[in-house]
Amino acid sequence: MSAHKNKASLFGVFIILATAYISVVSAQTPAVNSSTAMPESIHDTKGTVVERKALASKKGTDSSNGPEVGGIRPRKENSDSDKADVKLTEPVATSNEELGRTVPSATSNPQTSSSDDWQFQFSPYFWLAGLHGTGGVGNRTTEVDESFRDVFGALNFAFMGTFEARKSKFISLTDLEYVSVSDDKATPGPLFSSVDAGFKTFIFDQEVGYRLFENPAKGASLDVLGGARVWRVKTDFEFGAGILPATRIEASRSWVDAVGGLRGKMALSQKMFLTGKFDLGGGGSHFTWQVFAGAGYNLNPKIALIFGYRALDVDYHKNNFVFDMNQRGPILGLGFKF
Repeated sequence: MSAHKNKASLFGVFIILATAYISVVSAQTPAVNSSTAMPESIHDTKGTVVERKALASKKGTDSSNGPEVGGIRPRKENSDSDKADVKLTEPVATSNEELGRTVPSATSNPQTSSSDDWQFQFSPYFWLAGLHGTGGVGNRTTEVDESFRDVFGALNFAFMGTFEARKSKFISLTDLEYVSVSDDKATPGPLFSSVDAGFKTFIFDQEVGYRLFENPAKGASLDVLGGARVWRVKTDFEFGAGILPATRIEASRSWVDAVGGLRGKMALSQKMFLTGKFDLGGGGSHFTWQVFAGAGYNLNPKIALIFGYRALDVDYHKNNFVFDMNQRGPILGLGFKF
């Protein structure tokens, strides 16, 4: 009976010791929650990398996660530090195809032309201008009536062109013309049988202006212009013998006229436009005026074809020299913008 009691006592002690050992082991082993476990990094279907910093496993005490137990620091759930450990990092795209869209640069600015920049236009032209009026030296004068249809036969040499510079509303306009013509159909008068009249005219027109009105949406503008027109005219008359013997008279004069006027432009379409200019003045001459009306066609944004009709009149009677002429006829030119 005593032996049976001893065996029962030993068995009870064994049970108590085993239970205590299991309790100690359970206390030292942390519970693993499979629902909250995360790998170090995962990739979603869009290529976004989710990175998670591993918790430090060094020994010691962390005030945020509590004391270390059995070499393992228990994790503090829903802590601010855990939230800060998780971050999303997007891969750097090397092309628009990788992103599937265009991402504008924050530092890039579109290139736009400023109205304050200088704008230039050079326009060589050919003016089929006939001569109509009176020319003479001293008491020898002749009537000239050379239509533009006769210009090719009468023209010896010609150079014509305009140059315009504009910045904002301010304009500089230069018009240069040199023409040498001969007219063997001029009227000699009753004292001579014939006359061959030659005229060499150099005209330098320099004006500055201001843009009074501009409507870019309709391609319309109006400028006021003013400046000086410099003339240099040389005449050469060869009179055939008649009542008086044959004679030759040659002379030249130079003068300057102050001029002022208006210039306008209006677009008819994206390609077609109308343009015109009018001025008048005097000073060196008794009176001078000019009218130009034309149209243009934009071959491209930099080149335009210009055609129209121009008339230039001057009345100079001074120092035994007469040049009372009207030059008029069609005009054709090209405008080059740069």
